[in-house]
Amino acid sequence: MIDFDLPTLMSVESGEKDDQFIGQSESYGMLGIYGGHFVGQALAAGFSTVDENKLAQSLHAYFLRKGDPDQPIVYKVKRLREGRGSDTRSISAFQSGQEVFHMIAAYKLPEEGDSHQKVMPQVISPETLEEKLAIEGEGFKPPMMAGDRATLLRISDTFMPSKFEPGLTPQLQCWMRSNHSGVISKQSAQCVLAFLSDGTLMFNSVIPFGVPFQTHRLTSLDHSVWFHHICDVSDWMLFDQRSTAAADGRGMNEGEAYDQTGKLIYTTSQESMLRRV
Repeated sequence: MIDFDLPTLMSVESGEKDDQFIGQSESYGMLGIYGGHFVGQALAAGFSTVDENKLAQSLHAYFLRKGDPDQPIVYKVKRLREGRGSDTRSISAFQSGQEVFHMIAAYKLPEEGDSHQKVMPQVISPETLEEKLAIEGEGFKPPMMAGDRATLLRISDTFMPSKFEPGLTPQLQCWMRSNHSGVISKQSAQCVLAFLSDGTLMFNSVIPFGVPFQTHRLTSLDHSVWFHHICDVSDWMLFDQRSTAAADGRGMNEGEAYDQTGKLIYTTSQESMLRRV
């Protein structure tokens, strides 16, 4: 285990072959390896094959097998497209010779252009929420985000497993940030954002029906992110999320992340498993 600094954990090292990279594993309890761990490191592996001025445009990922926290992760990058302004990469993660995760990511040079965005919702501030939790006690924390070593997570709504009522609105709003110090690159910041993007999404679909991991089995099936802006990931960001459908043992979840100025950082969507225990 390495020091639990999230930007460092998301970094990868060069392997023995061209376009091969090694990522450090980490245990996330019952989940084995949390899905966002693969997403962030795979994005970093792709970054290692593009120009340092290019940033992530989007990513589309599939979780194929449960990760083993006792094994290192080997990322193999395939260069699908090489362009002056943009590149596309196929990134696969392997453990013990088996492919456990697959992702396609696009990278591009930043450019100026027309812009508009969805307005950030008005919610309780992270500072006020911290004060409230200090008085009332900690709220619900997903297993992959338990503790404050790598990330700080504060759910800013009334979703509490101990107070579950059938028919609750399937939506979550929470504040998250990376728990690291020092300045990091824009590429590293996007890897942190990729890690956080998977954090609470799958819980939205279970909210009307039960309690995560108690009444339902949950896991991420596939995951997509579209990046719009960059931000300081060590500062609080609002994650506004909801579930739009649940059927066939699956939940559909989507959301946005904003910085504290209201700037839209990324849009994300995900399909998750939703099966009663």
